[in-house]
Amino acid sequence: MLGPEGYGILGVVLTLIYLILVLHYVIQTSLSKFVASFHAKKDNASISNLFVRSTKKVILLGIILFVITLLLSWLLADFFRLPIGVVWIVALTIPFILLVPIARGMLQGIQNFKKLGINFITEAFAKFIFGLILVFLGFGIFGAVFGITAAYITSFILGYFVLKKYWKKTNRTVDSKEVYKYSWPVFVVLLTLTLFYSLDIMLVKHYFDAVQSGFYAAFAILGRIIFFASFSLVFVLFPKSVEAHALGKTNTKLLKKSLILVSIVSIAGLLVYLLLPKLVVLILFGSKYLEITKYVFPFGIIMMLFSFVYVLSFYNLSINRYKFIYALILLDISEIIFMILFHKNFYQIIFILGTLIFLALIFMLIYTFKKNGKVINSNSSI
Repeated sequence: MLGPEGYGILGVVLTLIYLILVLHYVIQTSLSKFVASFHAKKDNASISNLFVRSTKKVILLGIILFVITLLLSWLLADFFRLPIGVVWIVALTIPFILLVPIARGMLQGIQNFKKLGINFITEAFAKFIFGLILVFLGFGIFGAVFGITAAYITSFILGYFVLKKYWKKTNRTVDSKEVYKYSWPVFVVLLTLTLFYSLDIMLVKHYFDAVQSGFYAAFAILGRIIFFASFSLVFVLFPKSVEAHALGKTNTKLLKKSLILVSIVSIAGLLVYLLLPKLVVLILFGSKYLEITKYVFPFGIIMMLFSFVYVLSFYNLSINRYKFIYALILLDISEIIFMILFHKNFYQIIFILGTLIFLALIFMLIYTFKKNGKVINSNSSI
């Protein structure tokens, strides 16, 4: 219903939101780590204190970023060729994007995966329903983008409702310095990982015309389905690994199970892309996009490899090992350089992404698992 140009705009909007989601996942990951540690010690007072104080600080941060985005809205609209109203909607979304992970970090830390899963499903369902209805009513790209805003608002309300028993003042005070100290490596990891699957969209939007950018955004979205389908496994792995580490144990067995599950989910999706690419494109985008079918499967493979890197990165974060961050930074720098030099067609872009993520995966596997035939010491760090 949007057309190639509309999907080009939506692709850029999603990329901007992915960058904002770096802070989203920093908040969630940092909170879940400390909540998991408190949960292992049955320290509910510290959990409540962290919940209340984090909410107050994030509300202030959200307001500041909302105002900054409004002030820069004309610049952003001009650079990315976006309608100014779309940028304003993105600005409105920011505070809720930053509040949602507080509740999710709490649920993840206390290992209430049922309610965490419901929250994620509610967000996804709300995006689809609100977006579909608003686009159908004739609001076009504005409706699609506001559907995202409405979904985060819904998820925020639901998350805080299920955690209302923790919303209380306590005599316990959590040391914020420890939270901030841990947040920095989490921020860098999430930023580098998010940039990997965001830079290509921005560079394609810059170097290709509106229609071609829309085509690229379409098959990139299909590829990301492979990643997001296995994304929830990280939220199970991370708190369990943190809790085991807090108790002086290691949990490489859980990591291996997570990688196997990622393989199963990813291969299932890839088989659909390999055998029925035209049907997938027709159902999700329509006949105008049939020419992208040849890119769907190879881009799906890239996102499967990226899923492995993502899981391995979070495992290392959970046991306070950070040296791999330098490799992720190099990954993004290489992506920028090679795409600036080589962007003749989509095949060049896909080849660059595929080669870089394959090398990154090889490095992460060696770094995480074995050195001289032994599991690497989980207590090593920068």
